[in-house]
Formats: sequence, C-alpha cells, structure tokens
Amino acid sequence: MRLKGFLHGISVFVVAVAGTVLTGCGSGMLPGSSLSSQIPGSTGSGSSPTTSPSTGTSPSAGTTAPPSTGTSTGTTSPVTGPAAPPAGGSPASPPATTPVTPPTSSPASPPATIPASPPTSGNPPPISVPAAVVGNVYSGQHRPVSGATVTLYGVGSSGYGQGAISLLTGTKPIVTDSQGEFNLGGAYQCPSADTLVYLVATGGDAGAGSNGGVSLMSVLGLCGTVGSSPMVVNEMTTVASVYGLAQFIAPGTTTIGSSSSNRTGLTNAFRTVNNLYDGATGQLRAKTPAGNGTVPTTKVNSLANVLAGCVSSPSGSAACVKLFQATTAGGLTPRDTLMAIHNLALHPALNLGSLLLNGPYQPALAGLPNDWTVSIEYTGGGLNYGQLIAVDGLGNLWVPNAVNPGTLSEFGPAGEPLSGSSGFKGGGLNYPLAVAVDGDGNVWAANEGNNTVSRHSASGVPLSGPGYTASSLKLPYALAIDGSGNVLTANGNNSVTKLSSSGALVGQFEQGGLDFPYAIAVDGAANAWVANYGYSNDVSRFSSTGVAATANGYQGGGITGAVGIAIDAGGDAWVASFDRPLVSKLGPNGSPLSGSGYAIPSGAASIAVDGDDTVWTANSDGSVSRFSNAGEAMSPATGYVSNGATAEVGIAIDQSGNVWTSDNYVDSIFEYIGAAAPTTAPLQVAVKNNRLGRRP
Repeated sequence: MRLKGFLHGISVFVVAVAGTVLTGCGSGMLPGSSLSSQIPGSTGSGSSPTTSPSTGTSPSAGTTAPPSTGTSTGTTSPVTGPAAPPAGGSPASPPATTPVTPPTSSPASPPATIPASPPTSGNPPPISVPAAVVGNVYSGQHRPVSGATVTLYGVGSSGYGQGAISLLTGTKPIVTDSQGEFNLGGAYQCPSADTLVYLVATGGDAGAGSNGGVSLMSVLGLCGTVGSSPMVVNEMTTVASVYGLAQFIAPGTTTIGSSSSNRTGLTNAFRTVNNLYDGATGQLRAKTPAGNGTVPTTKVNSLANVLAGCVSSPSGSAACVKLFQATTAGGLTPRDTLMAIHNLALHPALNLGSLLLNGPYQPALAGLPNDWTVSIEYTGGGLNYGQLIAVDGLGNLWVPNAVNPGTLSEFGPAGEPLSGSSGFKGGGLNYPLAVAVDGDGNVWAANEGNNTVSRHSASGVPLSGPGYTASSLKLPYALAIDGSGNVLTANGNNSVTKLSSSGALVGQFEQGGLDFPYAIAVDGAANAWVANYGYSNDVSRFSSTGVAATANGYQGGGITGAVGIAIDAGGDAWVASFDRPLVSKLGPNGSPLSGSGYAIPSGAASIAVDGDDTVWTANSDGSVSRFSNAGEAMSPATGYVSNGATAEVGIAIDQSGNVWTSDNYVDSIFEYIGAAAPTTAPLQVAVKNNRLGRRP
C-alpha cells in the first residue's frame, strides 16, 4: 500500500494520504509488515503493507519484503510470494505496501441562478489607467478570426461562477480586424490592481463564414500587471483556461467567480492554467514553467482540435452540431464552444467518438483516451517512496517520503518543488507514512520507523526535536488532527494515540474493535473513526475522550480490508477497501448504507471527500474513482487514468478543485486539473469550522 510489497497476498505498491478528516492506507505500508524494512534507505517516501494495511496502499509490480522491526537498514528484500495471514485476529504487522487516500474535491455544482454572461456595467471606480491589452484571436495555429467581439472581465467574489464584470469603459464593442487583431488600450479600467482578469472572444469568422457559436477564452492574471506585449486567444488557450477554472465558471456562461473566502483557490487556478500554455503565443507547453511537470500534450491538442472543427466553420455547421451533441451533459446542451469544453471538463467521462481528434494542433491522439481528464505528472522535490499526502492553507502539497532518515517534499500550487532536491529533514522523521497539516501551517508526520510523530513548520523547519513519543505509540501508520489541534495516530499495536498540539500525550484509545488500525479520520463532533485492515473487516469509532462506540466495531456495507476513511458533510464515514475493490458508506451511527459496496477498478489505497460532498479514491492500479454522495459512479468503470500513473497511494483535493495523488512506484505526484470541487484545506480547518464536504 504505502510501499512496494504484498497486501494479504496481493502484490501492492501504494501511497496513502493522511489528513484531518480523510486518510488512506494508514501507514503507507501493507498490514503484516513494517514499513521501514520494506523500503530502501533513500530520501523519498512511499511505503505499503504486506500483510495488513496502512493508510494509502496500492499494489504494484515491484515488491519488497516487510521489515522485521520498525526500522530498516536501507536495503530491501524481494518478496517471492504472498505473506501468510496471522493465525488469528489481525496481521502481526502491516504489509510492505500501503493504500492511498482519495481526493476530497469534485466538480462544482452550477449556481441556482446564473446570468447569461458577466454584466457589462456597474464597474467600481477605476484606480488607475492600466497598460494596453493587445493580441490576436486565432483558430488553429494562425488562422485569424475576424469580427470577433473581445471583452475583458474581472472575476467575481460573491460566489462560485458569480459576480464577474466587464472592465470595458466605452459603449462601442472591441472587434477584431481582418487579421484577428484587437487592442484594448484606453478601453478598460482596473477595479483594483489585484483583480484577476480574463479575455473572452465571441463570434467572428475564421474564413468559412460568420459563426455565432464561437466563444474562446484566455486568462491573463492580475489587472495591475497585465503587460502590453501581444497575446493570443485560440482553442488551446480556451481548453487550458476552462479546465483550470472549471470549478469557478458558471455552466452555460462566461462568468468566473469564487466565494469571498476562497481567493486562494481562484488565484492558484489561474497559476495552474499558466502551466499548460504560453499566453504570448497561445502554444501548449510540453513542460511546466518550473521544468518538473509533464503536460499531456496529445490529449490537450486533441481537445483543442475538437473545438477547432467548429470554430473554423460557419454557424450551424455539422462540426458544431456534432460538438454540441457530444458534449451535452448535466441537462445542458452547449450553444457555443466554451460551453462545450466546460461541459467536458465537468463530465470527463463523456464519449467524443463522433468527433475528429486530429487537426491543426499536433501531435494529437491516435484514438479515444480512457477519459478526458487533464493531468500533469510532477517529479523532484526529493520525492522518494511518497506516501499519504496533505494540502495546506496556501494550496501547497506535502508528501512524506518513507525512507530512513525520512524526508518531506513540498510542492507549490503550480506543482513547483519548494523543498529542494532532497526534501526537508529532521524532527525525528523515519519512514514517515502519512502527513497532516494543522491550522497554523505546521506539518505533522507519522513515523513508522521509530514510533514517533514529527512536526515541521510551514517552511520545513523541524520543531519536534527527535520526534514526539509516548509509551503506547507503536508503529503509527496514519494520523489526523481534530478541531482543537490534537493529533491522533492509528497504530499497528491496535491502539490510537492522542497528542496535544505541543506533542504531549493526551490519551490512548484501545478496544472498540481495533484490529490493525490503518487509517484515521475525525468528524465534526470530534469523534475519531478508524479503518481496520485486520480480518475483522470493521471500523472503530471513539469519542473525543476515547470512549468506544461499540465493543467490536462497525461492519457491513462491503468493507473488506479497510485501508482508508473519510467523513462527509452529513457525518457519514466513507471507507476504502483494499482486499476487494469496493467503497463503503456508514451512517453517523455506523449503520451500513452502501449495500454490498460500490465497485472500483482495483483495491483502493486512500479516500477523500471534496467540496461538493462527492467521494474520490486512489486506486492500486493507478486510477482514481469518483462517486456521488448517493454512491453513483461519476467516473468510468476503469476510473480516471493519468499517463504514467502506476499505483496511487495518497489522495488530496485542494482549494482550486485539483485532485492530487502520490505514486511511489515512479516517485511522482499527479494533478487532475479542476476535476473536483474546491475543498477546504487543511482538513483540520474543515473539521474545526464544520466545512467537511463543503466548499471554502
């Protein structure tokens, strides 16, 4: 699960994500073995259980023998066969692989009332005269679109997909000339220097006749820093802009906005768009600006080609009719190209088999992909056996690397490495299997290798000396943080340890059906929910004082080898199973609500709930799955798949709606751009402020 190894006899390589409320294969290693003995001594992370789960495990081709003790000498021994299950009860120690935790965000729901487009009046008083915005509207690489109306908008802050306004000051529309050129010099005013702005070009003629179904977009950035260098608006900029901002656009409109409390998510989404294309040329990037991210060029080119077929044709053309029919979803039939690509971004399982994937943007896909999610693979930052991940309040991603000495990798909202080439060290890090971030930005890690918990500042400075210890703290596989800042760990010795925000022992929870605790989450009432990977196939629940809800734990709903757990807005517990590819749902009182379980393509390693209360799993075959809160599959039967992903371990969702996963088989992290609803981060803040399963 968290490491390469065997989980209940299955070859596994997975990483789990630990957070305040969502966790995956608790320790980053499979139950039945010690993580430290399963991973080579390196600076990366990623452990997985071999006989019993830890948070965020996933099978993989490579395997390593589980350690005989909680430490490792930095070498691994190959596993030649499945580990034998314990004679009774639960596995003696977690396996060499660990499950992954699912993301916590999902596509945004359209507002109850949506304006057809941002209003063109009522602008606030300008603060300055900005630089000119000049550029060209093209179809394909350089086919000019003449007669297109160009509008500059400022994003809204009164709600998702609400409040955007036109910044143009005159009554005469800005229209492109015969070369597709436009110039907004002197024609707009900035409400404030830090207003985020974007361009929309509608209508026009790309050479085959006027087309009212053309709607193209390009995001620019801060109004006060928009330069006068030429820029391009085309199908490529539209695909990138819409995917990056999918959760902030009102369906059926060109309106971009966020809640007043999620400026961070919207700003970071603008940065993500910049990862995909160069605004000055309108060309797709092969690598992100930081140089460590690989863009799925053939898929994005094909998406742009799908739009180009309509843009380059006249109104009512067969190309446009087919595009709008193929992208009808959620009860909304597109009437223009921007609506079409937005529908696809929100519903990436749509079948575009009737459309041409080839066209002016090359190279393109030779055939239909598994799905239409757009994901970037990132490397660097000291990644080495990455385990259960977490997002902080700024949208940065933290990854524990299960090696000795252990390390932490940090990536910015745009995937740029912030932890150097070898990661952050110290604080007692030793085969860390999971991390969680508190409301002050401190990063806590569960160290399976030396039975400690570490704490680092937001800048990676160790704050816990040699690590926080307690007599009962043994083989911590996962951790979560409650609303008061207390840290709870799920331990391989069938216990839960509760530490204060300063690392002092507060309490030790036992009994209650604990059987190889592999993942842990905290609900809004401060109850701790524990996913048990042992053969009892149950989930334990404890009050904030450690009182067990039942003597034997909750069972049913399809739970079989639980390795991840997350809490939704209603207080329901969602459980990811590794031994059988199922997701289960338990009510706040532990009653099973999922029948025999909801199917996923392979055993899960971790699970998360996003801001629209939908559920995500990181799967051991490299895919991610998504379900509505009612258990309806929203992803294909195969899950969503990112090129290069092999065995996902950890999963987390950020404030922009990006779904992040860790993959310790290839030492990479993956970002599914705009695929989920924006989610409150860190999870401890969501627990404290009753925002689990709700948007920030």
